[in-house]
Amino acid sequence: MSRIAIVLCLAACVDPPLDSDAQRLRAPAVSDAVKRDRAGLIRDSAAEMGLHNAALLGGIATSETNLAHCWEEAQFACEGPASPSCGGGPIIAGSADGPCSDEQGGLGMFQFDAGTYAQTVALYGEEVLSVEGNTAQAVSFVVDKAKLDIAGIGDWMAAVEWMDTVPMVAGDPVMEEWSHLIACRYNGCCSGSALCESRADGYRDNAIAIFEEFGGEFWNTRDRCVLPEDGIIDQRTECYVAAGEPRFWRREAGGFGDDHEFTMTTAGGAPSSYARWLLKPGRATAYSIEVHVPAGAATATSATYRIVQRDLETEIEIDQTTADGFVSLGQFELVADGSEYVELGDNTGIADQALVFDAIRVVALDGGGPGGPPDAGCCGAGDDGGSSFSLAVFVLALLLPRRLR
Repeated sequence: MSRIAIVLCLAACVDPPLDSDAQRLRAPAVSDAVKRDRAGLIRDSAAEMGLHNAALLGGIATSETNLAHCWEEAQFACEGPASPSCGGGPIIAGSADGPCSDEQGGLGMFQFDAGTYAQTVALYGEEVLSVEGNTAQAVSFVVDKAKLDIAGIGDWMAAVEWMDTVPMVAGDPVMEEWSHLIACRYNGCCSGSALCESRADGYRDNAIAIFEEFGGEFWNTRDRCVLPEDGIIDQRTECYVAAGEPRFWRREAGGFGDDHEFTMTTAGGAPSSYARWLLKPGRATAYSIEVHVPAGAATATSATYRIVQRDLETEIEIDQTTADGFVSLGQFELVADGSEYVELGDNTGIADQALVFDAIRVVALDGGGPGGPPDAGCCGAGDDGGSSFSLAVFVLALLLPRRLR
């Protein structure tokens, strides 16, 4: 399956739901309970993609639809396709592109628009109809625009790291840079006119307001990642980050925890989609690191895992087509300063192979936790845990020469 090159426009690639501020004000406020739930979904969806300053996205959604995602919450708008986030009812659709019978206009909280409703769903996938999928596309959109407009930003992680530095302070130069970036790239208002300044101020003020409404503790996701006691970091958990265009990630049954993700490989020099398993064990010592690949799920023959330590990077290549459960990457001394991670990118050098992303297991060689050796019987036959650990094997590992990198 080849990827389709998608040309992103340089102005507004998503339509605002309503063409004027006066029309926007007609969007009623959702209930306090719905607002908190939506803010939490925005926060958590953004964190999965490496963005921890998700109140910025809350400001966009407030500016666009007042956090309404379902038509029943804003019945002056058009009825879009059925949404799983709306109990199967219609998603909100923009009403400024013509009569509702034309089935045009942006869809959902973030108002993604590729023409007709069918064209939008065909481009972004069915996932765009959910709150989580709509948010994921918003993260991807602002990352792309930051890479275009902000000096020194060349990749996904650099973009989200810059966004994480935007303070919730009106008048701060970085916040003003953010708000004008969004007014231009999201709303298409790029001049220094009073209207464009007003649009930029709206994105800024709404971000600050939703941040202050729920508080810093609510929005803080950076401190969530701690290595679990069993040393398992599964995909889409607190210590896993999926970077890249959401349309290229697919989830399937089978694997550790009964599911896994995959994306198609490329022959590019830099990754388009990649994941990081964050290594935050809490103490410095030597660890065994393994990766889980379910049998028969992958066609990638040269998956290169990059283990990043404080002063060292190591690349380990495995043939995922031969894997069946956990596969060892080796033993590594971790300093546990929060900066270390394992990364797998889609740029394997061979295009159009299925590259699998599943759990990794991080086990302390000294037997202490977290990340200590699994309990006897935890990972034997029948639990899809791959290779099992026994005390004898663990002791033998301590006696053998270590391949510390």
